[in-house]
Amino acid sequence: MTIISLAIVVIEWITLTITKKIESHKEGIVNISSAALTYIPIFITNKLITISLMFWIYQYRLFDLKFDWYVWILAYIGYDFMSYAIHYLSHKVRLFWCIHTVHHSPKEMKASVAFRGSFAEFILAPHLTLWLPILGFHPLLIIIIDGIGQLYGVPLHLNQHIFPDSKYSGIQKFLITPSVHRLHHAKNDIYLDRNYGLTFRIWDYLFQTSQVELQQEKPIYGISKNINSENLLVSQTDEFIELWQDIKNAPSWLDKIKYLVMPPGWNYINGGYTAENIRNNALLKL
Repeated sequence: MTIISLAIVVIEWITLTITKKIESHKEGIVNISSAALTYIPIFITNKLITISLMFWIYQYRLFDLKFDWYVWILAYIGYDFMSYAIHYLSHKVRLFWCIHTVHHSPKEMKASVAFRGSFAEFILAPHLTLWLPILGFHPLLIIIIDGIGQLYGVPLHLNQHIFPDSKYSGIQKFLITPSVHRLHHAKNDIYLDRNYGLTFRIWDYLFQTSQVELQQEKPIYGISKNINSENLLVSQTDEFIELWQDIKNAPSWLDKIKYLVMPPGWNYINGGYTAENIRNNALLKL
């Protein structure tokens, strides 16, 4: 799966370079450097701890689902829901956003963005698969499902010149496609915190987080705060540093804790201005 994912990144990178459609080689280098930074802690946590825990949890499974064909489908649906849930929390909990913001910081969409993760990614990544064995899904089955899901996530970040927005418009009503996921990476007010899904759009429909691209609103990628996305250290640590400053300045222990768990943009003074507030104001203007 890793070889295929890297092949997608390399082929796209070469194509964008030849056609002179790439905007920043430095961002791409930071994307890959971030992958190198996160691979070791995620590998250790996932392979040595998470998988062991999955087998332990499997002993207390509620159902015995075996390896029938429909179990694979159910397992992927369960995995896809967990992906949505963790992704949603990554935007709604400040501490988790400090981890996830690294992935959102690039100002240009390309496949290598899929590899851009935080050094603290190991805090969130295990929960994609850790709890599925309690339902009766065998850990080996989940490991394979996880590989498929991770592979699917790479082409979702393809550049718009490689995968135009108009392509496969019928499919994207049901599945997350590159054009759907690119909106999730847009910092435009109207697109904030939308399209969390990995594979199926049903979760965004059910929880009312779906958003289509508006003709009058071309996506602008990156995060609302202007940081140097071509600097590995800055992109990895900037949000953590700001969170620490807010915690230090908070007057009470309750407010300090709230800075960890409340949405980004919240403050103890007047409640702050969150992505939900920003998007609601944008909707009113429409």
